[in-house]
Amino acid sequence: MDLKKTAFITFFPINPDNMGSSAVINSRYKSWPQKKKIFQLSHINRFKSRDIETIYIKKETPFNKLINLHRIINSAYKFLRKGKSNILVIEGASWILYSFCTLIFFKIFLPSTKIIYISHSIEYEIRKKYSNFLIYGLTFLLEYIVLHSANISTSVSKIEKKKIYNLYKKKTYILPNGINIKKNFSKRILKDNYIIFIGSYSYKPNKIAINYLNNILMPEILKEFPDLKLVLTGGGYKRKFPWLINKGIVTKRTLYNLISYANCMCVPLEFGSGTRIKIIEALILGCVVLSTKKGIEGIDILKTNPPFIIDKKNMINKLIYILKNKKKLKSKSNNAKKYYLNLYSMKNITQKFISNFN
Repeated sequence: MDLKKTAFITFFPINPDNMGSSAVINSRYKSWPQKKKIFQLSHINRFKSRDIETIYIKKETPFNKLINLHRIINSAYKFLRKGKSNILVIEGASWILYSFCTLIFFKIFLPSTKIIYISHSIEYEIRKKYSNFLIYGLTFLLEYIVLHSANISTSVSKIEKKKIYNLYKKKTYILPNGINIKKNFSKRILKDNYIIFIGSYSYKPNKIAINYLNNILMPEILKEFPDLKLVLTGGGYKRKFPWLINKGIVTKRTLYNLISYANCMCVPLEFGSGTRIKIIEALILGCVVLSTKKGIEGIDILKTNPPFIIDKKNMINKLIYILKNKKKLKSKSNNAKKYYLNLYSMKNITQKFISNFN
C-alpha cells in the first residue's frame, strides 16, 4: 500500500478519547505511518491541531450531522486532492448513510483516492433491532453499496466476516479492534470494593444492561456483599442508588485506573454487533471479566477462566463466586495480560494490515 497521505474521517467525536470506538480509532491513527490527519464531527468542542480538524456541530443529532456532512467531506478533500494514490479511511462506527455519501463523493470527484471502509459492526443488524422498516431497509442497501464500492472493506472478527458474507456476498479483510496501552497505574482512585460497567446509556444495548445491573443484579448481590459498589462510566445515566458511583465521561487514564482495580467487569449485554473494546481493554489490564456470550462475541480468548462467559440468567451466581475468589482470579487474569496485549496491540494489527496490501 502506497502511503502518501491518509485522511481518517469519523462522524462522531474521537477527541477527547472517551468511548470504545474513539479509543480504537485513535490507537489505529497513532499506529498509522505519516502523513495523516483526522477529520471529526464533534458536538463537544472545536479542537483543532496539525493532526486533527474538528467540524463543530451544536448537537449530536442525525439532522445536524447530515447538514454538516459537506463540511467534513470538503475538508478531507482539500487535504487529499494534491497528489495521487492517497488514502481515505472511513471509520464506520456511525450510521452508514454518512459513510455512503462520503464514499460516493470521493469516487466521483477524487477517483484516484483509495478508500478503506472500516466496519466496526454490522449496521443493518443494529438498525433492524431498534429502527423502523424504512431505516433498516435503507441501511441494508447503503451498507451493501459501501462494502462493495470501497477498495478495501474490513470486519472486526471471523464471526462478523461470515455474517457480512452471508448478508452481502462480500469478502472482507479481518481487522480486529485493538488498543495501545502503555501506562501502569500504581495508585488507585477509588478505595471501595466495586464492579464496573463501561458504556453510554444512550446506546440501547447499554441501557438494557445498566438497567439490569441496577434493578436486578445489585439488589441481589448486596444481600451477601453489602459494601459492594457499582461504577458506571460513559455518561447519560441520571438515576441514583446508594451503591452506585456514576463517574460519567472520564479521561482514558482515569478509565484504565478504574478498570485495573475493579473486582470484576460485568457485561450483561443481550444484543450488539462488532467486538467490545472495553472488554479487550479489561483483559489487557488484568481485570476479571464476566460477560454474556453476546458481550464477548468475536474476541479470541484463552480457554482457561477467567474471563467467564455465561448466560445472563447465571450472572448473579457467577458474580458471587468471583467475589468470593477475587484474589485467586485476579492473579489468573494478571498472568493472561501479556497474551491479550500481544494479540490486540493496535501497532501489530496495523502493521500487519498495511503489509498485506503493499
